[in-house]
Amino acid sequence: MLAQFINYLRTEKRYSERTVSIYSKAIRQFLSSAGIDEDDTQAFSDITSREVRTWMAQMLEHGDTTRTINLKLSAVNRFFRFLLRENVVTKNPLQNIQRPKMSKRLPEFFEEKALQDYLNNYEKTEDFITLRDVVIIELLYVSGIRRAELLSLCPRDIYLSENVMRVIGKGDKQREVPLPQTIIERLNKYLERRRETFPELTLSDKLFVNPKGNPLYPYVINRVVRKCLENQKGFTGKKSPHVLRHSLATHLLNNGADIMSIKETLGHSSLAATQVYTHNSFKKLKNIYEKAHPRAKRKD
Repeated sequence: MLAQFINYLRTEKRYSERTVSIYSKAIRQFLSSAGIDEDDTQAFSDITSREVRTWMAQMLEHGDTTRTINLKLSAVNRFFRFLLRENVVTKNPLQNIQRPKMSKRLPEFFEEKALQDYLNNYEKTEDFITLRDVVIIELLYVSGIRRAELLSLCPRDIYLSENVMRVIGKGDKQREVPLPQTIIERLNKYLERRRETFPELTLSDKLFVNPKGNPLYPYVINRVVRKCLENQKGFTGKKSPHVLRHSLATHLLNNGADIMSIKETLGHSSLAATQVYTHNSFKKLKNIYEKAHPRAKRKD
């Protein structure tokens, strides 16, 4: 049944391979904790809330964060909902489980000045890989796309004359993302160098490739971001593609963009996912208020 469930996630729910992998590992971990073989379908009906609570205690002892525990519980919960739908079980042992409360974690982001300084002053180069890396950094920031979305891009998805990029997001949902003129100019330069370096590549091949002309792996994008930003002034904290995405959302809000436009740009399915960025903007507003408001100033 687990194999059927994984296929269901891929085909019907259209989850990413990363999510499918996380879910399958969590379910196997739970079944192992409960002493159930994943092929023993009949044994699924014997699982109760007690096995779930025992597993939660094991995860806490192991040092898993509340965020990780809740993610794993969500995976197992969806698995049992699938089993209910398929009439394999008659009850969901997670139905009345109280999950650990998660502390709200605000998205990390880079300061706007640091990003502007880096993108305005990076060392000009004709080297293909160096140029590629700078374009990756700028495109992640100015478009706010996810790492997987960046990796799936092909030259045919970018409409240079219209300053627009077509992105395939979660669940194969398409959206159009506007691009500023600065990245259009750099994309033009990169595409020119790509044609010169790999004349055999077509508009349907992946936009970003390695020195052999092959598509990049996800870990390469992480490495590019760390390498490019780790020694740059003003960049503190975690350096990842997702922090660049968080940075765009925060900067757009700080500069007056409405939240619905940001939601569409980022490809969020719900407004709640976008609203988390308002906390960062509110914190900045509060600091300005305390410094500037005549009644907020403290007397010495």
